[in-house]
Parts: sequence; structure tokens; C-alpha cells
Amino acid sequence: MSSPTPALLSPALRNTSLALLAAGAAVSLSACGLVNAFLGTGNAMDVEVGDCFNEEEMFAVPGGENEEVSDVPLIDCAEPHNAEFFYAEDLPDGDFPGDTSVRRSAEEICEGSALDDFLGENVTESDIFIGSLQPNVETWDLLDDREILCYVVVDGDPVTGSLGVANP
Repeated sequence: MSSPTPALLSPALRNTSLALLAAGAAVSLSACGLVNAFLGTGNAMDVEVGDCFNEEEMFAVPGGENEEVSDVPLIDCAEPHNAEFFYAEDLPDGDFPGDTSVRRSAEEICEGSALDDFLGENVTESDIFIGSLQPNVETWDLLDDREILCYVVVDGDPVTGSLGVANP
């Protein structure tokens, strides 16, 4: 036997069913809204090594500088830009090590041999700045995010093409 349709229910039962349905929908939408607001709906979790952008545009979007970055306005590397993601490395599994520890790990990872390999010897340190996207406690726990994603920013005029010597 199939379940009764709302049109066949008594008015009191129909009103109760509709109220419960509306309440359920509201809770579902609120939960989605909370998850989206909490985690962001941007592309930060999908950015890859080799992607190019302008750093000031990343900081101009909600969640920019000194906040959690949820969206990176990527552009084709053939277009003028001043930043490029050059290296990614995952931190070990386990409990979240804390913001300070993650920040230190990001500095070590991004300023190490991967940077030298990417830039070669033709760029002086005064010409570039290093940044990174890194997990926070929420992305670590909820999304299993362990990735440190390093990027380089050139000082001065934007460039076209890759910023690295290995990827002209």
C-alpha cells in the first residue's frame, strides 16, 4: 500500500505534515548555508601548482589578507600576473598541530629547495616574495586538508608566462 498523498489527509494532519516538511526544509537549507559560510564556496581547495593569479586580487575578495582565503581569482598564465603557485606538500596526518606550527612548516617548505628549483639562480630575493595557503583547524578536521600550497610573488611589473625557470 502506498503512503497517502497530502490531498487525502485530514486538514489538521495535512497542516501538521506541511509544517514538519517546511521545518525540515528550513533546517536543511540552514545547515547548507552554515556549511557554505563556514567552509566557503570558493576554489581555494582546488588550486594547483602552476596556477597563476594577482596576489592583491586574492586579498581583495572576502576572506582575503589576514583572514581565511576561500577564493583565489585565477587567471591564465599567458595574461599579466604577479603570482604563481609553485609547490605543494602535505603535512603528516594526526591532530592539528596548531596555527603557529603550520605557519612555521609552511615557511620551511616554501622557502626551501623547492623555491630554488622553481626560480633557479637568476632571481634575487629582493625581486620576489613567498606566500602560502595552508590548512586551519576547520579544514584540517572537516576536509582532511593537510596541504601547504606555496606561491611566489614578483615585485614590480606583472609578467606573462610562468615565473619559474623550469616552466618558461
